[in-house]
Amino acid sequence: MPKNKPLTSRQLQSIQTKNNLFESAVKLMKQHSLEDITIAEICRGAGVSVGSFYNYFSTKSDILIQMYEQADGYFDQKFRDLEPSASIRNDIVDYFKIYADYNLNVGIETVKQLYTCNNKLFIAKGRYMQNVLQALLEKGQAGGQLIADMTAEDMTEYLFIAARGVIYNWCLHEGSYDLERKMEEYMGRLVVVFVNAPPTLP
Repeated sequence: MPKNKPLTSRQLQSIQTKNNLFESAVKLMKQHSLEDITIAEICRGAGVSVGSFYNYFSTKSDILIQMYEQADGYFDQKFRDLEPSASIRNDIVDYFKIYADYNLNVGIETVKQLYTCNNKLFIAKGRYMQNVLQALLEKGQAGGQLIADMTAEDMTEYLFIAARGVIYNWCLHEGSYDLERKMEEYMGRLVVVFVNAPPTLP
């Protein structure tokens, strides 16, 4: 199989420019709403011309898409490092602790901007993060650890609705409590409804 060709200096510069634009936008989002931020301000922070923005993004909303792609990358890296436990419940809770950790790293001011009814990316199907959880649930069902009267896809949606509620509540309280601990506690109790009770001994 042929090896991938190394990137040219021009390609590397292009990647760096896109990253600079994204980082400039995220930095501004910590202080202002994305709707109130101008493309000129984003480009000024990245040190490029306004015209350069449109080489990488069609609209400011594409910044949010980039954020979700980075979230999937972050999640992939963190989740791959986890060793599966003997308890499917613990594995699901660990999954959502990573979800909480990512939101903490993004920062509450930026997260607040994502939690709007206009952000339909939350309900987009087929994202890596969703697929990982669905595969985990399917594995739990195949092993008899999880109930079989609900599909893994439906359970994925059910759990994400709850997890987003925890994040939204954290935003409402201005990040005044430990998000990871709250997520662990909340999801730990919720997941129990999906776990098959162990057979009773005769």
